Amino acid sequence: MADLIVIARARVQPGRESELEAALQTVAAASRTEAGCVVYSVLRGTQERDLYMTHERWRSEADFAQHMATPHVQTLLQTIGPMLAAPPEILQLSEF
Repeated sequence: MADLIVIARARVQPGRESELEAALQTVAAASRTEAGCVVYSVLRGTQERDLYMTHERWRSEADFAQHMATPHVQTLLQTIGPMLAAPPEILQLSEF
């Protein structure tokens, strides 16, 4: 089975950039220690400075499901809502 690739994109509310960056850096550091995590990158748009993305690679869908249930992800999901301009878009992909 191929790795699961997850891309999450969101736009931040003006003035909330540093808050969102801190929250994303915290969850990224914790996520990188998870057994099924291959890659976890946090990105910011160079032209659209309000655009943030994560690029994740998990060994399996089960590993991603376990990741989503971790306390650090649950805390992130509970806290970032007011920081975002709209709900995040989360895409699950596989290579072919």
